[in-house]
Amino acid sequence: MEEISSFPQASAGLRFVFYHERNVLLLTEPFKKTCPGRAGCLLYGFFQLVRELSASEKSDMFITHRTGRERGMAMKHIRTAAVFMISGLFLSPSAAAEEENVWRAAYEPELPPFHYSENGGPQGFAVDLLEEIAEEENFHVIYEPMADYEAAAALENEEIDLIIGMSYNQDRAESMEFSNAYYSTSIGLFVREEEAGEIDGVTRLAGNTAAVKAGSLEQSYLENIRGVQFNETSTLEQAVKLASAERADALAGEITSVGHLLDNLGVEEDFQLVDSYMVPVEYSFAAAAENYEVLRALNNGMRTLQNNGRYQEIFQEWFPEESGPGENLVLVMQILGGTLLLALIVLAAGLRINRRLQKEVEKKTYSLHEANLSLKEQIEATKNSNEFQKQILQSSPRGMMTLDKEGKITSWSPKASFMLNTEGNKTGKYYYENPLLQYYLKDKLEDVLQHGRQFLGEERDWTRDDGIQLRLRAYIYPLYDFEQKIVGVMFTFEDISEEVRVRYQAFENEKNQALSRVVAGIAHEIRNPLTSIKTFAELIPLKFESPRFREKISTLVPQEIERLNELIEGLMDYSKSRPAKKEMLDTSDLLESCFILFERTAENKGVSLTTAIEKNLVILADRQQLKQAVINLIINAIDALAEAEDIEDKWIVLKNYVCGDEVRLVVEDNGPGMSRKVQKQAFEPFYTTKPDGTGLGLAIAKQHVEENNGSFHVESGAGDGTRIQLRFPSFHPENWKESNEEGR
Repeated sequence: MEEISSFPQASAGLRFVFYHERNVLLLTEPFKKTCPGRAGCLLYGFFQLVRELSASEKSDMFITHRTGRERGMAMKHIRTAAVFMISGLFLSPSAAAEEENVWRAAYEPELPPFHYSENGGPQGFAVDLLEEIAEEENFHVIYEPMADYEAAAALENEEIDLIIGMSYNQDRAESMEFSNAYYSTSIGLFVREEEAGEIDGVTRLAGNTAAVKAGSLEQSYLENIRGVQFNETSTLEQAVKLASAERADALAGEITSVGHLLDNLGVEEDFQLVDSYMVPVEYSFAAAAENYEVLRALNNGMRTLQNNGRYQEIFQEWFPEESGPGENLVLVMQILGGTLLLALIVLAAGLRINRRLQKEVEKKTYSLHEANLSLKEQIEATKNSNEFQKQILQSSPRGMMTLDKEGKITSWSPKASFMLNTEGNKTGKYYYENPLLQYYLKDKLEDVLQHGRQFLGEERDWTRDDGIQLRLRAYIYPLYDFEQKIVGVMFTFEDISEEVRVRYQAFENEKNQALSRVVAGIAHEIRNPLTSIKTFAELIPLKFESPRFREKISTLVPQEIERLNELIEGLMDYSKSRPAKKEMLDTSDLLESCFILFERTAENKGVSLTTAIEKNLVILADRQQLKQAVINLIINAIDALAEAEDIEDKWIVLKNYVCGDEVRLVVEDNGPGMSRKVQKQAFEPFYTTKPDGTGLGLAIAKQHVEENNGSFHVESGAGDGTRIQLRFPSFHPENWKESNEEGR
């Protein structure tokens, strides 16, 4: 803000500053110059101010090109300056400083007719309104032109006291306090006249480009429409210029400001408003959060202006073609009061006055009729908006259902009927009458309605009435009204059968890779017993008569054959592809079979593989899935130790033990370990630190463990080795019975 005149005064400790933009006279900090005598200095300041204003009038700076209202404002500030000067004769410096109350207000300089910069200062309806409020509440305003996001940051950092022209939304309400609204409007959609036939509403925007202000309400609203492209600008004025330059197919923005900006560019006749009620908007003043002093002054000043009629006068000056918000209500009240008063006069004065009154009533009735028609148009626009939202919901790829607090179905999307292969209207029925909702909500509905709990991404198998089996992923969360009270439940689901098929295929590929490594590792194990058997067979003709030879062959050959059988059975059991099936599983047998498969492989790579196994620690799980999980962990441990050349005594140990009501399986090694960063990504599919790795080993292991009601725990650090625990509930007969019933 430009400082026009300043006048020093040493004895009074005051400094008068006259600002050009809004003719604001301020008392600020002491000036360093001196002038003799307090009274003399004050009088000198007053006459100097008058001289400056006169000179500026001749140079067209202030008064010559201003409107009558602005010239009156300038003269009013001259009178204010005189009061300040004379008051300075009787007030002490501290008293003058205490009476000073200056607030800094941010405004967007390109949003006519509400606030904009012209002739070096702010203009507009909201600016005039704030000036009147400031006069009523005894404070002064310094104006700072800023963009919306800059003003919000400045308000939070206490660099300004309020923002002019801020529309309410939930996110801003957390960091700002909003005054009563001073203007109600809406977001509209404008298109060029020649394109009005093709784009006659928001629903026809798909495949077209819209010019919008970045981060605005209109952009947030249009992002819900599939296929709409945006040409974003930093201000609404720039968006209007883009549309007028035919660089966008449509223009979205607040209808009053867009109309003024189009008129300023001389292209208002080239555009047509095709949708006038996309999103309602209410402009208010915004103060910092919990700054109730500013908020109270703004609301009190607003009420005063509305009660004394000054608000309506300012409104008519800026919007002569409209009726001010609340004016109709005041007018109706005036009509009713006048009607009652005139009725008494009619009874006393006679028929002539009665006829005049009837004419007045007819005029006012016509005004009310026009207001009623306008209200009907707004209701129709609201219905169209609701229908548009309904179409958006119906186009969602998920099946959607909503329930009220009593458990009755209030909506059922066509996509849900298609996915479930059902027909007929399901609304109005209770959720437990539908098998799918009963299946998902029987134990969850109360938690959602009473405590606002959410159940997200729960996967289950579901068989349709026609016998087709689906894998569904469901989301259950509460529905809130505008007061944030829970009024129902939203249930959505999606068919992930194809996703599960692809995931299973990836798991099988990983298992085949692991199987190749297992086969290569046990080749030596199979060759050793075969060599022993062959040797004994070759010696039979030579030493058959020897009792000692016959004793050894009858003892050692069956042992070698049994070892071969164990290796082959373990390999076959691992390579089989069959549906998951939970059974009673002795974890000692599981770890022992894995040990047999990898003992020779580990030894060939210089790693000692040992076990610390307790018998009869039984869990309920799928044998094949858990075996694959443990094998993947052993392979990772062997690979990590094989690459660690600085570790001399390399070892891996397989353990199982009981802790509380859990059975825990442990694969532990003294390898290089994993950093925190690697641990966070290790279980993501396709993440690997090996040059030839697939990145699926640990992801598959974790998946199999969790599918069997287990949990996966990693203890590791760079250079500290790795300890992985697989924790499962201990087996109980009732668990076995419940699992069988659920499977059926």
